[in-house]
Amino acid sequence: MFSEQIENSNVATRRDDPNFAQVSGYIPKDKALSFKIACTALQITQSDALDEAISLWLAKHEKPDSAPRNKKGKGTT
Repeated sequence: MFSEQIENSNVATRRDDPNFAQVSGYIPKDKALSFKIACTALQITQSDALDEAISLWLAKHEKPDSAPRNKKGKGTT
């Protein structure tokens, strides 16, 4: 396993890829733990699961012909 890590060390990570951005937020601790357990059980990365979840959320909430909305919220004027 360690030898695989050394061999893969030259592979670019998403962190280093300019086509990827980090997203973060706070959710209830029990939900976060359940999410981590589910990702492990399904043998998928948390990034892949979040990518899928965000895609589903956007499909549900975005209108195809609308531009991004400027909603006033926390930290906006």
